[in-house]
Amino acid sequence: MEIPFLTKHTGRIIAVAAPILFAGALLAQDGTALAGKELEKRLALVQEGQMFLEKGDDAYNAGRFQDATDAYSAARSAFPDAPATADLRDAATRRLILASVEYGRELSRKGDVAGAKAVVEKVLDKSVAPDDSYALAFRSQLDDPIRTNPALTKEHAEDVDEVRRLLYTAQGAYDLGKHDEAGKHYQSVLRIDPYNKAARRGMELVASAKSDYMDSARDHARAETLGEVDAAWELGLAPDLVVPALPDLVSGGGGQAGFVPVSNKLSRIIVPEFRIVQGTLMEAVELLRLRATENDKLSSDPAQKGINITVNLGDPTVSPAKEILAKNFDLQVANVPVDAILKYLTEISGTTYRTDDFAVTIIPAGFQSDELMSRVFRVPPDFLSNLSAGSNAEKQENDIFNTEVGNGGLLAARMGAQEALAQQGVTFPDGASAMFNAASNTLRVINTAGNLDIIAQIIDSITQTEPVSVAVRVTMLKVQQDRLEELGFDWMLDNFGFGGNSWIPGADKLNLTGGTTSNGTAITDIAPLPGATFPTNPITAGNRSGNGAFAEQSIDALIAAGSTGGRQSTNRAPGVLGLNGILGNATVQVLMRGLNQQKGVDLMSQPSVTTRSGQAASIQLIREFIYPTEYEPPELPNSGGGTIAIDPAGNITAVANTAPNIVIPATPTAFEKRDVGVSLEVLPVADANRRYVDVTLNPVITDFDGFVNYGSPINSTSQGLAGPVTVTLTENQILMPVFSVQRANTNVVVADGSTIVIGGLLKDEIANLDDKTPILGDIPVVGRLFKSEGKSQRSIAIVFLVNVELLDPTGRPYRDR
Repeated sequence: MEIPFLTKHTGRIIAVAAPILFAGALLAQDGTALAGKELEKRLALVQEGQMFLEKGDDAYNAGRFQDATDAYSAARSAFPDAPATADLRDAATRRLILASVEYGRELSRKGDVAGAKAVVEKVLDKSVAPDDSYALAFRSQLDDPIRTNPALTKEHAEDVDEVRRLLYTAQGAYDLGKHDEAGKHYQSVLRIDPYNKAARRGMELVASAKSDYMDSARDHARAETLGEVDAAWELGLAPDLVVPALPDLVSGGGGQAGFVPVSNKLSRIIVPEFRIVQGTLMEAVELLRLRATENDKLSSDPAQKGINITVNLGDPTVSPAKEILAKNFDLQVANVPVDAILKYLTEISGTTYRTDDFAVTIIPAGFQSDELMSRVFRVPPDFLSNLSAGSNAEKQENDIFNTEVGNGGLLAARMGAQEALAQQGVTFPDGASAMFNAASNTLRVINTAGNLDIIAQIIDSITQTEPVSVAVRVTMLKVQQDRLEELGFDWMLDNFGFGGNSWIPGADKLNLTGGTTSNGTAITDIAPLPGATFPTNPITAGNRSGNGAFAEQSIDALIAAGSTGGRQSTNRAPGVLGLNGILGNATVQVLMRGLNQQKGVDLMSQPSVTTRSGQAASIQLIREFIYPTEYEPPELPNSGGGTIAIDPAGNITAVANTAPNIVIPATPTAFEKRDVGVSLEVLPVADANRRYVDVTLNPVITDFDGFVNYGSPINSTSQGLAGPVTVTLTENQILMPVFSVQRANTNVVVADGSTIVIGGLLKDEIANLDDKTPILGDIPVVGRLFKSEGKSQRSIAIVFLVNVELLDPTGRPYRDR
């Protein structure tokens, strides 16, 4: 809301100021200098008040009600409480009321109801406008529990704004594909507002996006592993000698892309030639900076090439800096690293050097500076407790007058970081300090360079003894693909006569028919023509098809036979297209058979276990499978008999027993238990630098495939109407289980956080079918109709991968410390 009456009151101020100036002039002429000065002072106050009014109007129109309130209050105080300025003072008071109410509403919306009441109470003061209806109405609104929520607080309003900001930030990160960052923002929302539905919905979107990616990753992994099966047939070429490139160095404290710490550069930058004759230390350092920049192949950014070298010798006019800077020397070396050149320069000049992540500092040898420096150390989470416990124990052991060592209680005295370091012999001069931040596991120390080195050594020694956990994850990927392709034809021919009539009436001299089945596969799935007899003379019975074409001689075949009553199925491939015809009295039938089948099996198992370094651990995710191992032989009746009636179709129609005829099949008598599932045994040992892990592991994955039937049916022969008939009295199944086991037992060294392949299997089985009917199958073009061709391929890829990660006691990756 704008205030439109600024110009109107400007004229009033001029009108009020004119009489004051005129009166001042008259009094001055009369010689009353004191009264004139007073009038001039009041005119200055009026002008100052006008300036504050203009500032308040600008702030009010811009929505800065707090600034407007302050400006109007200053303007009201500036205008003298006199009849000449009464209108201006009233205008400033009215504006102050409007701005204060708007400012109070702003505070109320932000939850600061108490602050809003304090603002309006200033306006309702008896010296300002105690009876103003506008301000009184706003105060009653603040006191009304219906219009102003009494539970609303400033902290709640700030939380609402923070939640809104985090939700927008999370959505923005999600839109940019930064799903991990979006998930962290949504979690921050839930820490502030545990029941925020928008955050939960957002986390659902993030999880869904990650799930879609994982599906794509699975498809990619499957394609890659199947490609490795095909690539195994490739004949490799002789390897070409390739000099490996220098590996990328790990970024140091700079936290920038392409940043390489100075400590890594010193030993890796090789200077082809460094030569200085009768030069000073400063000249040698400048030449070394130039040579390091020219030969820096580690930094990709030109701005980061080279090494920062500073010389800090103190006052150059006093010893020892004066003698060091005045000393001339010769140095000539070739093909040496930068740290070697620094060593030669410091030995010749009587100096030494120190390094950090960013620079090399040359100082006088044996020089101990009293200058305080700040440094932040990464420390273990239990750094302070370990340091305090060690100090207390040492103090009690060294105190020969301590007679109550065993009565100290279970809790050690808790000390601060500075006190604990002082117990270790670190001195803290005036201005030095040490502060431990448990949230970020950092120790910030302000001390001299020598004391900082001592603290670094203490931290290194504690870090070496810090307990570390090892998370071992073993992944077994199994991808299997079966393909079956077949195309063939079956022919049947019945009594095709030719050569004219024979001496037998109604018969031809020659008759052409199909052959017999013999040891081939019977063709019984071709339907006869209506009114025609079923042909029984196949031409292509010797051509294999279906299961008979690719019969498996393996455990899988035995398992399949056990599920079909002990016999392997030999069905021919299904028919695709048939053709029937009658030539004279002959029946001709042809059936095209075809198959094109694909089947894939994907299996992923990932057992994982976390244990301490040097301690064995195991995990088992199994089911107990109990199966028989011994059977009692079947029992047959010693006597018995009877008569049964069987119709031509083989069905029993009547039974007349003269004695019981009971057969007891083989019965299991002993059982064993086998664990089926996943088991993992590991023994990890981390090295002293906590960078590599020597891990011994034994993952075992056991699956139950099925049963093999070692029994055989017990049959009996009975006399039927059409002759002897075989009747199965009992199947007499003797079932033994078959298990498939994927196992890896190895010992490897893995870098922290890395994943390596420790074993695997690539297997490809191909069976080809190329059957044909003799003579007919050799006829050009037409011969294809008397052939059966097919291909069966089974590809299997099994890969074992192991991922090892070091964890600190808080569960965070050790390498991220």
